[in-house]
Amino acid sequence: MTQTSSPRIELKPAHLRLDGVTKRFGPVMAVDHVSLEIERGSFTTLLGPSGCGKTTLLRMIAGFYEPDEGSMYLDNARIDQLPAHRRGTAMVFQDYALWPHMTVFDNIAYGLRMRQIKAE
Repeated sequence: MTQTSSPRIELKPAHLRLDGVTKRFGPVMAVDHVSLEIERGSFTTLLGPSGCGKTTLLRMIAGFYEPDEGSMYLDNARIDQLPAHRRGTAMVFQDYALWPHMTVFDNIAYGLRMRQIKAE
């Protein structure tokens, strides 16, 4: 009898990992123990009805809110205890909260230009 082995699946480490992230606003549970892993270079969306916690989760990743529980990692370095400007993350708001005179491209590119990141 010949024994065959299963194909080996190589798992890449998550670029962004959330472990049991929770956020409450008073009695309201805005984000309830969210855990997820996002691979570098992947395209990920958060989809759900209004009020389900999508924006709150993004604001925690960006450093605008602190989680009440759980931890967040970027390239295996814990970021939930770092100030927003030291995380290497960004957030583009849904409305014209920053520069209404700029295009979407210019609003996104502005932060990259400020960090002197060259176009590839």
